[in-house]
Amino acid sequence: MTSPDSRPASRAFLLPLALIIAAAAFRWAKLKGYVTLDVLENFSPWMALAFTGTLIFSKRVPFLLIPLLLILIDTAATGAGVLHWEALVVYGCFAAAALLASHKRGQVGLLASLVGVVACALAFYLITNTIAWISNPVSAYSKDLAGWLQAITTGEPGHLPSWWFLRNSLVSDLGFSLLLLAAYNTEASFRHQQRIPLRQPLAA
Repeated sequence: MTSPDSRPASRAFLLPLALIIAAAAFRWAKLKGYVTLDVLENFSPWMALAFTGTLIFSKRVPFLLIPLLLILIDTAATGAGVLHWEALVVYGCFAAAALLASHKRGQVGLLASLVGVVACALAFYLITNTIAWISNPVSAYSKDLAGWLQAITTGEPGHLPSWWFLRNSLVSDLGFSLLLLAAYNTEASFRHQQRIPLRQPLAA
């Protein structure tokens, strides 16, 4: 019996890698102000990249690759000032998602992969909004349970509600996860390799 991670080194990766490079280029262009389309303003598939991207790559690929790529892009586009403590918490969330995915490589099917990215997106939402609740001035949120509930639901007065960003995040992450998984299975079919099944793990 082979272990779930004992997959050939020549796994399908070119199409998923192309998607990751495209997403990286898009983030850099958006941060530099080269992309200003309103419809894409809140498109942020980085939890999909951190979790699903790590999940479909070989175990030889370190889990920190995509989180480090994100830090590199942000620093190149905006300077080292982006590395403040709140941003480090965000990068830490992506690293934690990638670490979790690295331990699930070959052990989950398509449905479990999508459930995993949704769970990571929800955890990211709760953590980052809790950070906003802690760091914002008292005038924005009261430092009690009511203020925390406001931070994770309606958000600051005069701004879009927090749940609106959660909706956009879930759409982005689920959509890009589906693209990554479809890209992997498409290339695997061409290479005559094992595809990721709907429910069962790649190997047992």
